[in-house]
Amino acid sequence: MPNRTLLICAGLGLLVIGAILGGGLFASRGAHLELEGSIRKTRTAALSSTRSVVVLDFRATNPSDYPFVVKTVEVEVTLADGSKQIGQYIPEVDAKTLFPALPALGDKLTPAVGTGERIAKKETVERMAAASFPFPESE
Repeated sequence: MPNRTLLICAGLGLLVIGAILGGGLFASRGAHLELEGSIRKTRTAALSSTRSVVVLDFRATNPSDYPFVVKTVEVEVTLADGSKQIGQYIPEVDAKTLFPALPALGDKLTPAVGTGERIAKKETVERMAAASFPFPESE
């Protein structure tokens, strides 16, 4: 049976290790870079008989203590058969001409998210992402 001094030292050691781990987790609580958000509106339109466009209006929040820099933008669609397709991203400069050309999309509500865009710490932004896909709108 271990003596009383050994048990006290082991208990204090576990308490110190727990305090160090807890302090480290507390200090790094805002360092995880990940956007939180939700899709507000989804719109689709036919570009031709074999191509369609998808426009997603979304709200994104950067909950971290550091700015978030957008590296890539992808729009992925899951079709009825379960297959997934990544669309060809439509940047802001092309989106400005896309909406007047396709009245079925309605009004352009927010600017398109782009590569290199910075979302400041604790900031919430409203953006859109548009992409074209090589299948008809009915799919």
